Amino acid sequence: MKHNQASRLPTETPACVRCGACMAVCPLYGLLGREAVVARGKLNLWERYGRPDGAPGAPLQEALEACLLCGACAENCAVGLPVPELVKRARAELRQRQGRPLNQAWLLARLTWHAPRLTAAAAPLAPLLNRLKAAVGRDSGLIWRLWPHLSGALAGLPDLAPVPFRAQAPRLLPGRRGAPKAAFFVGCGVAALFPQAGLAFLRICRQAGIEVMMPPGQGCCGLLAASLGETDLAADLARRLVAEFADLKVDFVVTACASCAVQLQALARTLAGAPEEAAARGLAGKVREAGQFLVGEAAYRPDGRPLAQTVGFHAPCHLHRTLGIREEPRLLLQAALGELPVEPAAQVCCGLGGAFGLGFPELSRELAARGLAAFTDQGVDLLASSCSGCLLQLQAHSRGLKVVHLLELAAPEPEKG
Repeated sequence: MKHNQASRLPTETPACVRCGACMAVCPLYGLLGREAVVARGKLNLWERYGRPDGAPGAPLQEALEACLLCGACAENCAVGLPVPELVKRARAELRQRQGRPLNQAWLLARLTWHAPRLTAAAAPLAPLLNRLKAAVGRDSGLIWRLWPHLSGALAGLPDLAPVPFRAQAPRLLPGRRGAPKAAFFVGCGVAALFPQAGLAFLRICRQAGIEVMMPPGQGCCGLLAASLGETDLAADLARRLVAEFADLKVDFVVTACASCAVQLQALARTLAGAPEEAAARGLAGKVREAGQFLVGEAAYRPDGRPLAQTVGFHAPCHLHRTLGIREEPRLLLQAALGELPVEPAAQVCCGLGGAFGLGFPELSRELAARGLAAFTDQGVDLLASSCSGCLLQLQAHSRGLKVVHLLELAAPEPEKG
C-alpha cells in the first residue's frame, strides 16, 4: 500500500507482497474461499478504492466488515503487516467519510458507555429479561420473522447474572505485606454475565495474600468501539479509565478477559496526541491478563483437584496471538488438574470476532461449530477459556459441552455458608 492512500500507514510499514500466506490460515477463507475475506484481498481493495477521492462502495465495506480480527494472518504474514490494526483504521476512515450505520453493532457500541449503570439497573429484572430473551430468541414467532439476526443473537446470549459481580465483590480485598497490589478491571462480560470468573480471581488473591482494589467508576475497555472504527467513543472510554485507574497506588491492573487486556494495553495509542497520553502509557504498562499475572508476578500455583471430566483449553486469539501469552494458562490448568488440558492440533477461533458475530451470524455459528467439534472429537466434556467474548460464543453453541473460565478451575473452592 502506498503512503499517500487513505490507510495512512507509517512510512516504515511494508507493502503487502501478495504471497497468499494469509489464505492458508484465515478461518473465513477456509469457509468461503473468497479472496476478499483474506488480508491480501482486503488490502488490494483498499488500495484500489480506499482513496479519499474514491468511491469505496459495498464490496470494500463488506470486505472490511467480514473480518474476525483474529490475527492469524498477521501471525503468518511474510512482511509482518499488522492486519487487524489496518482493518480497524480503514473502518474508522470509512466511518468518517460515509457516516455511521444504524445497526446492531453500532447500537451495542453506544451502549457500552452506559454499561455500569445498565448492569446495575438490569440485575433486579434478570429473571424476567432472561425469560424474555429465551422467548424472543426462538426460531419462530414474529420477532424471528421480522429480525432473524436479532432473534438469533439474543438466543445465543448467556443469561444475565441475577447478582452482578460488583454486588458480590468488596471494594477492597486486603493483602499481606510485601505481596503485589493490584486493581481489578472487571469488564462488561464479568460484570454482567460471568461474575463467577471475577469471584474466582478474588478467591485466588485472598489465598495468595494479594491486595485487590476495584474502582467503582470503571466501565467498558472500548474494544468493541475501536474494532468498529468508532474512534471518538473508544477515546472517551479510555479517558474514563485513565481517570479511574491512573492515580491508584497499585503495581498492576489485572483483567480476567484477554480481549480487555489487549485494549487496555493499547490505551496510549487510543489517546495518542491527547493530554492524557502520558498517563495512559503509564497505566497500560501495568496491565496484565489474569493468568499471566497469577503465574508470573504472583507466583501462584493451584492445589491439584483432578476432575472426572476430560478438560480442554480454548486459547483465545487475543491471548495467544496478540498478547503472546501461551505458557501461563496451561501451567495453571496443569497444576489444577494434574495434567495438561486437551487441545486441538491447531488453535481455533471461536468465530465471534466482536461485531462480526452480529453482522454475519450464520458464518459465526459455523466457525463456532467447527471449533467446538475440534474438542468434542477428542472426548472433551468441559472446556475452559479466558476471554468473555469467547465464553459467550462457546457457551451459546456448545450443545451440552460445559464451558467455564479457566480461573474457575484454578481457584480454591468457595467457602461454605
